[in-house]
Amino acid sequence: MHKFPPEFLWGTAASAYQTEGNNVNNDWHHYEQIEAKKPENKRKLAGICGQATMQWQNYEQDYDLAQKMGVKIHRLSIEWSRIFPTTDKPDEEALAIYKKQLVSLHQRGIKTMVCLHHFTIPIWVLQKGGFLNREYFLKQFQQYLEVVIPYLADEVDYWLPINEPNIVPSASYLIGMFPPYKKNIFQYLRVYRLMIEMHAAAYHVIKKYDKSAPVGVAFAYMHFQPFNAKNKWQQFLSYLSDKWANRIFFEAVVNGRWSFPLGWGAAAPEIKGTLDFTGLNYYTTLYLKNTGPVPFKKGDVITDMGWVVYPKGIYAILHQLFKITNKPIIVTENGTATTEESFRIDYYKSHLTEIHKAMSEGVPVKGYMAWSLTDNYEWQHAYSKKFGLISVDPISMERTLKKSGWWYKEVIENNGF
Repeated sequence: MHKFPPEFLWGTAASAYQTEGNNVNNDWHHYEQIEAKKPENKRKLAGICGQATMQWQNYEQDYDLAQKMGVKIHRLSIEWSRIFPTTDKPDEEALAIYKKQLVSLHQRGIKTMVCLHHFTIPIWVLQKGGFLNREYFLKQFQQYLEVVIPYLADEVDYWLPINEPNIVPSASYLIGMFPPYKKNIFQYLRVYRLMIEMHAAAYHVIKKYDKSAPVGVAFAYMHFQPFNAKNKWQQFLSYLSDKWANRIFFEAVVNGRWSFPLGWGAAAPEIKGTLDFTGLNYYTTLYLKNTGPVPFKKGDVITDMGWVVYPKGIYAILHQLFKITNKPIIVTENGTATTEESFRIDYYKSHLTEIHKAMSEGVPVKGYMAWSLTDNYEWQHAYSKKFGLISVDPISMERTLKKSGWWYKEVIENNGF
């Protein structure tokens, strides 16, 4: 049996836009309306988010089921455009509901982890140039931080300033998968640098109001490997991809310098040491051939997202992250898209086995968060991909604990499997 430490934080995760419903004042809603007007075969987004799971009205039901599973910690995010639907003043009612959610979790004996930015930005920020208008963006983000953080601080156990600061730059500005669908390496680097500045700005505001709560990052540390393990060029491409996608973030916040390719080594003391722990989001591996990435090899097990199931990747990354940062780690996302519950359970088992192995070798992993608590809106795929431990009926919004949810309950009760 794989036994975990008594204080291990078994958790779940979710994001605001993917679950709350009716978030109509941000960039994703804007682009969804544009895509919805196109012929179906021309759309870059499969559907609109709309009412999502109506978590905004039904969070008590979700947290009841989290409590039923025995969850120790839950991660949620704050929707910036809900707090500031316009530039004028914060929405006091929205702030109050977020605080009620955190209180609701604490009343159930569940610790809270709050993420301040999960992909979306207010429409009025987009209209001023969005992520590419650095000065305006940081000014408005700072305003948001100075409102949200002191208001919620008493109910927050862990903070995550940014979810996946490498994914917005890569998905939106390098490979053109997310809005605004750009493929520009210079914009990729500009936005990546901005995400690090956002992270550091949030860290300092949090510490001003809440010195005790740990601050981390939910980082999608991408696992790259050569398609042919003996091919030197593919080995080099894997190293280079790791550097440009992953390491540049940690080099910046650990060393306090803008190293290449984000800069030429200039000191940046404001970003140095802005990590108390590292959050890891892990799902898959990516093979690299001489001509570029290859999604899978013959014989690989593939999820409904088309991603390779590769548990060894999380083991390797946990060791690598600890070596780079020397900080404790919480797995802030891990899970799979499937409609087969036995497949989901096997996915969890295989990855938790590798996590346990890394822990036995000295890597300080303090917790694990299953992605996700409920089925939700899965960005460009809309509602076709099912990650949840809980299913949500799209008409009645009835919540039902899946077989994997019952399995996770047993894991938590036994503190292992």
